[in-house]
Amino acid sequence: MKHDKSSETNEEYYPMIERFTLFSDFFMFEAFSRSEEAVELVARIVTGKKDLKVARYGMEVKRGFPLFRHVRYDLFIEDTENNIYDIEIENEGRSLNERAIVYSSTLIAQRMKTNEKFESLKDTWVIFLTKKDMEKGYEPYYDYKWLDPKGQRLLSRKAAIRFVNGQYRNDDAFGKLMHDFHCTDPDQMYYDELREIVKYLKKDPEGVKIMCDIMNEAERRWKEQARREGLAEGRAEGRTEERENMMRKLHAKGMSFEEIASITELPLSTIKTFFRKQSKAV
Repeated sequence: MKHDKSSETNEEYYPMIERFTLFSDFFMFEAFSRSEEAVELVARIVTGKKDLKVARYGMEVKRGFPLFRHVRYDLFIEDTENNIYDIEIENEGRSLNERAIVYSSTLIAQRMKTNEKFESLKDTWVIFLTKKDMEKGYEPYYDYKWLDPKGQRLLSRKAAIRFVNGQYRNDDAFGKLMHDFHCTDPDQMYYDELREIVKYLKKDPEGVKIMCDIMNEAERRWKEQARREGLAEGRAEGRTEERENMMRKLHAKGMSFEEIASITELPLSTIKTFFRKQSKAV
């Protein structure tokens, strides 16, 4: 990676940025927030709607009513026909079914306006891009529908839930998209819309500086949280649950074991042992 020395900040982040993919939480957020073309490309492929046009999009927290659980959407989209989509980037695969139901219900509840007729409800989509093939069927995606117990009558077509298989690699739109989501080198990507924004954030001096600033602030917040939880000072006794939650969160954001060890200031051997036990428990 070539950089303009005059703009260098935090060179220790360069190797991390080089390893980032679109499955990496912070990198994905920054890439899509800067490219409507990339958002529209992904939305068209994962829904199969070739004519989908994005009216607005963003990464936002929907608070809903005071008693509702706050939901943070990875990528919230509204198309020109007022249909709405929540696209979630998922590295771990924990409680996906339950989360899908919560996200779908929240989208619908927030979409309906006061006194609006129920039959006017537009389509809502909750789509998880899962890093692994969660159903192990080697299909490009898995759809879940609202059916009666015998599976003979469809309750509604308005609320779609889809899990996209991140390990799918056939020579089609889904296979190429998932290849690009796993790709660390933008020059190896199929889609120009993704290649352009990823190349900017990984190889352009201005884009690299943006990522360095983001990682610097994120690490500051992580370490502050770790200190509050007694991790950084070695006060792990009685803090097992907090420590494990912290490691899971960082791993879900695409961090390597080495990066997690650096941020939490825990031994690398501790990190590796924890995730080895986690993989055996699944």
